[in-house]
Amino acid sequence: MIRWVLCGALLAAFLFATTAAALPDDACWQLLYSAIQHNAAAPHAAYISYAESVNLNNDGARYERANANITYRDDGTASIDDDRWVHPFMSTRLEPGPPVLGPYGSRRGDWLSEATGPLALPTIADVHNQPYRLCEIRGNETVNGISAVHIVIPDAPLDRPALKEIWIDPRSHAIARVIVAEFLSIYTESWNLEHPLVDFAIDVENIEGYTVLRRVTWSYSFRVYSQRSTLDAEYDFSNYRFDSVPPSGTLFATR
Repeated sequence: MIRWVLCGALLAAFLFATTAAALPDDACWQLLYSAIQHNAAAPHAAYISYAESVNLNNDGARYERANANITYRDDGTASIDDDRWVHPFMSTRLEPGPPVLGPYGSRRGDWLSEATGPLALPTIADVHNQPYRLCEIRGNETVNGISAVHIVIPDAPLDRPALKEIWIDPRSHAIARVIVAEFLSIYTESWNLEHPLVDFAIDVENIEGYTVLRRVTWSYSFRVYSQRSTLDAEYDFSNYRFDSVPPSGTLFATR
């Protein structure tokens, strides 16, 4: 079995890697853009505290278990108490990412800015899909108790982070699940740092009027000499609390 050492931050920022081409005759792009705009305009708490459990398995065998208590500030900074590391510490890199769909803080305005110029489109975050990208509705499914439309971007780029699939409630425009490709920072047993693109499945829920992550999973298959091995990861988020001021017991409260 090959030994893997994960970097502390997997760099999965969960940005919607798309430009929503809101064409009046394209129902798929219209629904996608409306959902992104709805999420960007939704309430965001100044501080979100939550518990996170990390479960990593290699070929079905336990590789790592960890638990953390985290308070995330809406500008992208977090106070983290992780039982694998020194307690506590501050960081802008969370594993596997922030508990909300990004971008965060003042950058959320990028989601709501209007297009300028004759061919411009509203750009989400730092990357975008070109207008010729396909947007396909694959039917209706029940996801996390929500009746959602399943949207697929079949020609999403394969060489950089991108939105690949999303499930949207067509009535409320709430997002139930997202699949994005993101870089996974990982060391092999030879200590070579690799950054493969891996699909992250992100389940979303609404708690006290706030849209937050419920679970994130990914799976990565790699070659070990003449065989294949698989690393599976599952991150569960629970015990959410929302505050407008720095919670006591966190590093935010001591600064």
